[in-house]
Amino acid sequence: MKKMKNTAAAIMLVASLLIGSAATAGPPIPDALWADGMLYRTILTPAELPALGPKDGLYVIPELAGQHGIAESKPGDADYNGGRWQVYVLQVVDAGAISGEIMSWEEAESYIANGALAF
Repeated sequence: MKKMKNTAAAIMLVASLLIGSAATAGPPIPDALWADGMLYRTILTPAELPALGPKDGLYVIPELAGQHGIAESKPGDADYNGGRWQVYVLQVVDAGAISGEIMSWEEAESYIANGALAF
Protein backbone atom coordinates (compact mmCIF):
# COMPACT_ATOMS: atom_id res chain seq x y z
CA MET A 1 0.00 0.00 0.00
CA LYS A 2 2.85 2.41 0.87
CA LYS A 3 4.55 1.60 -2.44
CA MET A 4 1.30 2.40 -4.31
CA LYS A 5 1.00 5.79 -2.53
CA ASN A 6 4.63 6.63 -3.36
CA THR A 7 4.07 5.67 -7.02
CA ALA A 8 0.90 7.77 -7.19
CA ALA A 9 2.70 10.74 -5.61
CA ALA A 10 5.58 10.40 -8.08
CA ILE A 11 3.17 10.30 -11.04
CA MET A 12 1.37 13.43 -9.81
CA LEU A 13 4.69 15.22 -9.31
CA VAL A 14 5.87 14.40 -12.83
CA ALA A 15 2.50 15.39 -14.28
CA SER A 16 2.56 18.74 -12.49
CA LEU A 17 6.10 19.42 -13.72
CA LEU A 18 5.11 18.60 -17.29
CA ILE A 19 2.04 20.82 -17.13
CA GLY A 20 4.08 23.63 -15.59
CA SER A 21 6.77 23.43 -18.27
CA ALA A 22 4.19 23.30 -21.07
CA ALA A 23 2.57 26.45 -19.71
CA THR A 24 5.84 28.35 -20.03
CA ALA A 25 6.47 27.36 -23.68
CA GLY A 26 5.34 30.76 -24.94
CA PRO A 27 2.60 33.37 -24.78
CA PRO A 28 -0.88 32.18 -25.72
CA ILE A 29 -1.78 33.14 -29.26
CA PRO A 30 -5.45 33.59 -30.24
CA ASP A 31 -6.90 31.03 -32.66
CA ALA A 32 -7.03 33.44 -35.58
CA LEU A 33 -4.75 35.92 -37.31
CA TRP A 34 -5.12 38.94 -39.55
CA ALA A 35 -3.78 39.07 -43.10
CA ASP A 36 -4.67 41.83 -45.56
CA GLY A 37 -7.74 42.86 -43.55
CA MET A 38 -9.19 39.33 -43.38
CA LEU A 39 -9.34 37.24 -40.22
CA TYR A 40 -8.13 33.65 -40.75
CA ARG A 41 -8.83 30.84 -38.31
CA THR A 42 -5.72 28.92 -37.43
CA ILE A 43 -3.97 26.80 -34.86
CA LEU A 44 -0.76 28.43 -33.73
CA THR A 45 1.54 26.39 -31.54
CA PRO A 46 4.71 27.83 -30.03
CA ALA A 47 7.50 25.74 -31.54
CA GLU A 48 10.96 26.17 -32.93
CA LEU A 49 11.55 25.06 -36.51
CA PRO A 50 14.87 24.37 -38.14
CA ALA A 51 16.37 27.41 -39.85
CA LEU A 52 15.78 25.76 -43.23
CA GLY A 53 13.70 27.51 -45.85
CA PRO A 54 11.81 30.79 -45.85
CA LYS A 55 9.28 31.85 -43.23
CA ASP A 56 6.57 34.47 -43.25
CA GLY A 57 6.56 37.23 -40.65
CA LEU A 58 3.99 37.20 -37.86
CA TYR A 59 3.62 40.16 -35.50
CA VAL A 60 2.20 39.57 -32.03
CA ILE A 61 1.43 42.40 -29.62
CA PRO A 62 0.75 40.96 -26.15
CA GLU A 63 0.08 44.40 -24.64
CA LEU A 64 -2.97 45.00 -26.87
CA ALA A 65 -5.81 42.99 -25.33
CA GLY A 66 -7.76 41.07 -27.96
CA GLN A 67 -5.26 41.77 -30.76
CA HIS A 68 -4.83 38.78 -33.05
CA GLY A 69 -1.53 37.99 -34.72
CA ILE A 70 -0.79 39.89 -37.93
CA ALA A 71 0.59 37.87 -40.82
CA GLU A 72 2.86 39.09 -43.58
CA SER A 73 1.44 36.58 -46.06
CA LYS A 74 -1.64 34.36 -46.36
CA PRO A 75 -2.82 31.28 -48.27
CA GLY A 76 -3.13 32.14 -51.95
CA ASP A 77 -0.26 34.66 -51.94
CA ALA A 78 2.60 33.70 -54.25
CA ASP A 79 5.10 34.19 -51.40
CA TYR A 80 3.14 32.24 -48.74
CA ASN A 81 5.28 29.60 -47.02
CA GLY A 82 2.57 27.29 -45.68
CA GLY A 83 2.34 28.56 -42.12
CA ARG A 84 6.05 28.64 -41.27
CA TRP A 85 6.20 31.77 -39.13
CA GLN A 86 8.98 33.99 -37.91
CA VAL A 87 7.34 35.59 -34.88
CA TYR A 88 8.15 39.19 -33.97
CA VAL A 89 6.90 40.45 -30.60
CA LEU A 90 6.06 44.14 -30.75
CA GLN A 91 5.88 46.52 -27.79
CA VAL A 92 3.35 49.32 -27.49
CA VAL A 93 5.08 52.70 -27.25
CA ASP A 94 2.09 55.01 -27.76
CA ALA A 95 -1.26 53.26 -27.17
CA GLY A 96 -3.15 56.50 -27.87
CA ALA A 97 -1.93 56.47 -31.47
CA ILE A 98 -3.42 53.01 -32.15
CA SER A 99 -7.08 52.98 -33.09
CA GLY A 100 -8.79 49.59 -32.95
CA GLU A 101 -7.40 46.20 -33.88
CA ILE A 102 -4.51 46.16 -36.35
CA MET A 103 -5.65 44.10 -39.34
CA SER A 104 -2.76 44.04 -41.82
CA TRP A 105 1.02 43.84 -42.04
CA GLU A 106 1.09 47.25 -43.74
CA GLU A 107 -0.96 48.84 -40.95
CA ALA A 108 1.41 47.39 -38.33
CA GLU A 109 4.39 48.66 -40.35
CA SER A 110 2.90 52.16 -40.37
CA TYR A 111 2.51 52.09 -36.57
CA ILE A 112 6.15 50.98 -36.32
CA ALA A 113 7.24 53.79 -38.67
CA ASN A 114 5.38 56.47 -36.67
CA GLY A 115 6.71 55.17 -33.34
CA ALA A 116 3.49 53.78 -31.84
CA LEU A 117 4.94 50.23 -31.92
CA ALA A 118 8.51 49.00 -31.58
CA PHE A 119 10.49 45.75 -31.57
